[in-house]
Amino acid sequence: MKTDKTYWFGPKRVGIGFGPRSWQGWAAIGLYALLMMVLPDVMGAQLDHRVRVASMVGLTVAFLIVFVWKLDTSKR
Repeated sequence: MKTDKTYWFGPKRVGIGFGPRSWQGWAAIGLYALLMMVLPDVMGAQLDHRVRVASMVGLTVAFLIVFVWKLDTSKR
């Protein structure tokens, strides 16, 4: 059984913060950015502004959950 955990995000080598460490991390960021750009057009102008904002907040929360789940916080 493989026990190595693959981290998608980790501490930056230079600077402060965290960044992608694998292609999965880059794909997650790309998918999040794409959905944030396309979501208003897909939902259309018929929906209430609050519904669009709530869906974007929900998408952001989902991304943050994946980010924290796949984050390597070990000090190197």
